[in-house]
Amino acid sequence: MNLDTELIRQFLLAHQETIVTWLVAGLVMLLLARFELRRAQRRAALAMSEAVATTVAACVPDIAHAVQAASPQPLAEPVEMQRAEALRRLALDTVGAVMTRGRWLDELGNLRLADDALLDGQRAGGADPLLVVAPQPAVQAYLAAQRVFEDEAAQVQALRRDAQRHQEGLQALDAEAAHIEQETGSIVLRFEQVNAQAAQGVDGGDYQRFLIQKYNALGQREKEIAQERVHLQAQARLSADVLADRAHAASRRYRESLAPLMEQLRAAWGHGDSPQVFDTWQHRGTEPGTEPYLAPHAPARNAA
Repeated sequence: MNLDTELIRQFLLAHQETIVTWLVAGLVMLLLARFELRRAQRRAALAMSEAVATTVAACVPDIAHAVQAASPQPLAEPVEMQRAEALRRLALDTVGAVMTRGRWLDELGNLRLADDALLDGQRAGGADPLLVVAPQPAVQAYLAAQRVFEDEAAQVQALRRDAQRHQEGLQALDAEAAHIEQETGSIVLRFEQVNAQAAQGVDGGDYQRFLIQKYNALGQREKEIAQERVHLQAQARLSADVLADRAHAASRRYRESLAPLMEQLRAAWGHGDSPQVFDTWQHRGTEPGTEPYLAPHAPARNAA
């Protein structure tokens, strides 16, 4: 059987638009059928999951009743378990917050840290949820530590603002001295130009006297700036030292005020009364270069 290729080619050329149209329509129908099939599968899966959930929900009360009847020991109250877990989590969050506040007090004494570079969240807004669920001794210990923090923070912040004012005064004097130096150089240059013009017969006596007066005034102001700078440097150094010592003392006092809170939280978790637990933490905080707020807290956060 011989195929007439020329006839087939002519047929395809004559009906090419119709053939392409049918091919595109067939492809579109295949895509629509695939989409509808997937929708049907999803509806079937959803209907099956709803049926299973309905069946399980209907059977759960019977299963719980059977377990309670077969268990010889009474089950723990869900509300008490939830309350204990909530107390545990809130206490861990509170420990993290008070540790951060202690570090913030220490960092207030470092003038090299800008205000916006200090730790965030040092003064949390609103009441701590721990106050709602914690036992009364833990609440009283928390409030006592909070009062210590507020008092120390106010005093250290006032000292920091005073030290920052001294630093800003030094920066203003340095800027003025730099400006005077530029003005002096400009006056010397203009004086040389006036002298060159005077050598050519141009009279510049009044302008020369004005430049000399301005030069002498700038020189006098430069001497005053040097004296003020020495005095202000001594004040800035003293205020920075006072701030650093006060911030370290405030952090130590706040850390000491936290010991009763930590003991109350340990007692609330069933760890008993153990005041010696925080002795190492207290001693570490008095050594320079130590980080007393990270080491004791890391195991508790990991345990969470």
